[in-house]
Amino acid sequence: MLDWLYKLLGSMLAWFSSITGSYALALLLYALLFKIVFLFFTIKQQKNQIKMAKLTPKIELIRAKYRGRTDQITMRKQQEEIMKLQQDEGYSPLSGCLPLLIQMPIIIFLYNVIRKPLSYIAKLGEDVIEIINTALGNSGSIDEILLAGQIRSVTDSGTIVAINNSLAEAGHNTTIWEIQEAVPNFNLWGLNLAEKPSLVNFSWLILIPILAAGFQWLSMFVSRKVSGNGAAQLQSADDQTQMSMRMMDLMMPAMTLFFTFSFSAMMGLYWIYQSIITIIQTLILAKLMPIPKYTEEELKAMQKARRAQQKAQNAIIKTQPKYKSLHYIDEDDYEELPEVKSKSKSSDSKSISSDKPEIKD
Repeated sequence: MLDWLYKLLGSMLAWFSSITGSYALALLLYALLFKIVFLFFTIKQQKNQIKMAKLTPKIELIRAKYRGRTDQITMRKQQEEIMKLQQDEGYSPLSGCLPLLIQMPIIIFLYNVIRKPLSYIAKLGEDVIEIINTALGNSGSIDEILLAGQIRSVTDSGTIVAINNSLAEAGHNTTIWEIQEAVPNFNLWGLNLAEKPSLVNFSWLILIPILAAGFQWLSMFVSRKVSGNGAAQLQSADDQTQMSMRMMDLMMPAMTLFFTFSFSAMMGLYWIYQSIITIIQTLILAKLMPIPKYTEEELKAMQKARRAQQKAQNAIIKTQPKYKSLHYIDEDDYEELPEVKSKSKSSDSKSISSDKPEIKD
């Protein structure tokens, strides 16, 4: 259903490749174009961060007012006050998510076009791709970038004749020479970017995953750095949030490193372009639309309120009763075992007799 969109994006990338003479430069223009297309959403997110930075001190004051009270009525009242404040200031928590939700499908389309140059740039049918893949002795799932690199490097006359004969037998009027002209050139400075970086077969391609992960980390670092001394430093008072942020700083570059070793170097190069452009864009927007910074007094007051709120909540949790097992009583249910008092026989018999029902005539 969306095949027309893939073909449009593929034609655009093929045009960039034709005017630059290099697929690597074409990817740079491709990444830059869509950063410009998404600039509206990026500016909207920046404005949203500015509003949130202005609201944060007021929200912390509301939370401080209800500190130590966790009953349902109080918590609902606190939430109502925060929502009313956000509405009065024209801030919506969902406004930061909407641009991301709109961008995600388009980003997936962009990656699919890059991953399938034979389908969307050379515009070959699935049967033609399958015939060439089989003729070159490949098996399993088809990696179009790797296959495109193999197609461009075919020079053996026997292989060329075999491919042309297979295409003719299947009723196709194209030849391997025509296909080679349509397939983009993946070479850059003597490196074949269609190949996968490998730790076993060492080459300079190994720098691409390392750079991709490094620029991914730098992009996150710059974004947090230019966001001012607002939410990032305020949240640092929360140990759990601070730990989550540190984990994210490690997880995202690690995932990038893993995926760039799993795909051809071309995908890693595109991620490098994306990260570099994002860093430049973040710095420019921070200069033109700076996020407000808090004074030392405001920041200390908010951090103090946050710590006091967390301390009060922890104190309430500690005062909650410890529920015992409903299934059986175990020694672990008691800090000290209860003392069992022995009863005399007389008292036992009295107890038993007192429990007997009264018999009336």
